[in-house]
Amino acid sequence: MAITSITNDPQDFRTVYNPIEYVALSDATTRAYERFKYLFEVYDGATKIGTLKVPAAPSNYGRADVQGIMESYLTKNLGDITASISAFDDCTNSYKTFTIKVGEEYVPPLPAAQVLTQYPNQETRDLITYNGCLPNYRDTITFSAYQVADKFEDYTVNAATRKFLTNIPKGVRPPDPNTQSVELTDKGFTYFLTGTGGDIDQYKVFAYNSSNVLITTAVVTSVVAVDKMAVIPSSPDSLNSLDASVVSIAQPIIPTNCDHYYIELYKSASAASEKIHFDVTSECRYEVRRLEFLNSLGGFDTFNFTKVSRKSEEIERKFYKQNPDDMTSGVIDYSLTDKVKTQYYTKSSPKIKLNSDNISVDVYNWLVELIESPEIYMWENGERIAVQNIQGNWEQKRADTDTVCNLELELELGIDNYRQRG
Repeated sequence: MAITSITNDPQDFRTVYNPIEYVALSDATTRAYERFKYLFEVYDGATKIGTLKVPAAPSNYGRADVQGIMESYLTKNLGDITASISAFDDCTNSYKTFTIKVGEEYVPPLPAAQVLTQYPNQETRDLITYNGCLPNYRDTITFSAYQVADKFEDYTVNAATRKFLTNIPKGVRPPDPNTQSVELTDKGFTYFLTGTGGDIDQYKVFAYNSSNVLITTAVVTSVVAVDKMAVIPSSPDSLNSLDASVVSIAQPIIPTNCDHYYIELYKSASAASEKIHFDVTSECRYEVRRLEFLNSLGGFDTFNFTKVSRKSEEIERKFYKQNPDDMTSGVIDYSLTDKVKTQYYTKSSPKIKLNSDNISVDVYNWLVELIESPEIYMWENGERIAVQNIQGNWEQKRADTDTVCNLELELELGIDNYRQRG
């Protein structure tokens, strides 16, 4: 009398904001007992954090989605912006290993005591989840594709074809319009998952000049163990801020004459990831507005809005009314400084409207992840400022009809300003 099998067993590195469903089957004799239910218990280490009780479906199986129990235990990790940063950072807030224990409860048959009794922990499974949320329908990886056995191994780095946690179009190198554009002063980071097959122990940066001549090769050394989510610096200023002890060459990794570069993860001298390319540019006419945002795969992407930006403020006022005179002496004395309406509440909500340069159709369509993102930061004076997108809609572009694309975005700062009472 026990759970006979778990017929739906989610794979490791499950996106925590998608369904995480277990299906179990008990034997027919046990299912026939009075008040029978399947038990699905979720543990964080040795601590039980939730239990779902599920009656047997008409098919006899028990089905439970434990996602809602897990999601509150995960948050985010932002890349380090201190003066001297490490090679890798473990994103400890962004992933977690849970244990799922499957059992059952029922009223045992005579001669046993006729009380509801639990028989927990009959089957145990470990599961790693991370702070991702895959769409149900989109041109990039979707939740339905992810559910296919081993599909998401594409995103656990241990071979040259494995992917970083980003859906940004990956150009080969300039002048490919899908190459990421960065400035020498930009901070930015790239995220990844480590699967089985050995630790990630280094990454390499290959920098080229405008003649496509290799000018620097930097080996950045540290270790990220298996079954982790980690982040590395990838934009010029962040790479050039790496601690000297982990870099094989003298700083800067990205010199001022660098035109483009790429980064690749390694394990034991073998490539462990795809190459991710960057085009070093400089926008002289307008102030560049750089955004960092949580993507659907759980990492943070960055994008530069290089055309004119305009700040504005939405102002909310509240008033009270009073008599416009001074009657302290018993005589009505009107004055031009007296007010009928007095402003006692003033709140201003700072906003900023951004414009991209002309961008490729692929980049424009990828930026739906920015428009949807619940976590957005704007870089200003080397610091992150929390903002939120207040643009409501997005429309896909097509390569066969839309030759030139431009994105205009309106953001609201995450904090309001207030003024004195009148």
